[in-house]
Amino acid sequence: MATRTNGPSGAANLPQNEMPMASWLTPPWTMEEHLERIEALGQRINACIRFICQVGSLDGTSAEAKAKAVTAFYHRMVAVENQLSRIQEDLRLG
Repeated sequence: MATRTNGPSGAANLPQNEMPMASWLTPPWTMEEHLERIEALGQRINACIRFICQVGSLDGTSAEAKAKAVTAFYHRMVAVENQLSRIQEDLRLG
């Protein structure tokens, strides 16, 4: 699902995942903009996950490099999931 922004970033009407890199550096101003960017980031993260899950078929890269990348990716995902779960739990507990 492509979302659109109407914020001051100068990228109005562009799908979030197609925004120029400079637009990502401009902070969102409203809750709606935050949510749109969170959705777009989720799509980008899903693309990274699909890529890393297919690392076995990546030619020209050593098994050692693949294992190192997969391990690093896994540990970073665990850390992010823990942080996001805490935010979700705090919000639910009010």
